[in-house]
Amino acid sequence: MIQITCIQIDNFGPFTEEMGDNREHKIQILLSEIFIFLQKCFNLHNGLVFSGSKDNMIAVSNGISIEDHYSIIQQVEEKYPITVSMGIGMGETLIEAENEASILLISKGSAQSSRKKVLAHNGHVKTKQKKIKIAHVDINFYTRIATDIYPFYSNFLSLNKGYVTLMEGFKEIGALCFFNGGDNFICICPPSTKIEHIEHIIEEFEEKHAPWKLKAGIGSGYTILEAISNANICLRKIREKNNLNKIMILN
Repeated sequence: MIQITCIQIDNFGPFTEEMGDNREHKIQILLSEIFIFLQKCFNLHNGLVFSGSKDNMIAVSNGISIEDHYSIIQQVEEKYPITVSMGIGMGETLIEAENEASILLISKGSAQSSRKKVLAHNGHVKTKQKKIKIAHVDINFYTRIATDIYPFYSNFLSLNKGYVTLMEGFKEIGALCFFNGGDNFICICPPSTKIEHIEHIIEEFEEKHAPWKLKAGIGSGYTILEAISNANICLRKIREKNNLNKIMILN
């Protein structure tokens, strides 16, 4: 099974109200610092955290134990003026695991309630789990055709439209897709994902967002960091061949 951890800052809305009217910059700094800290904590256990709505985050946490999760929750409380709660879910696909993690956490109380430092799980967390498959998707020659030509905000808008298309396409195959900065997207796929599935998603994207073309390096591993490293090797090989290949896979 694949393991996903949903992370939520406890009672964040009411907490920010207590920061006064001149608070937006403080909120952004705090959210950024918490994300960086959580990223480092999960990285130490070969996990990876992705930002959702900033006070809500999703981690791919294969192999990370219940005890390790409790430790991270405790470390956040010791370092910051807020706490976090987490839900751990398992599934054959990333979407199944994320749904379970969300439902388990929601069942423990509202995001704006007295709930504090909760770790919701079904007791089935295992240290050894299925391999994760990563598709590291990249837009061909994006700097040349967009970054160096159009205003920043126009590019930002276009990228987000493309992001939504990829999120929807990968969700159909039980995968999670996250924007990773620049023109890169990290798509965490079920082990059963076939090249044809990804080819179909890319074709639909290119039809909707012409003239943009995509490439994808695909790699697998028992942890997400291992899988991404293998995917990056493939993506680099595609770039070295001047993007002549659309997809390359490393088992």
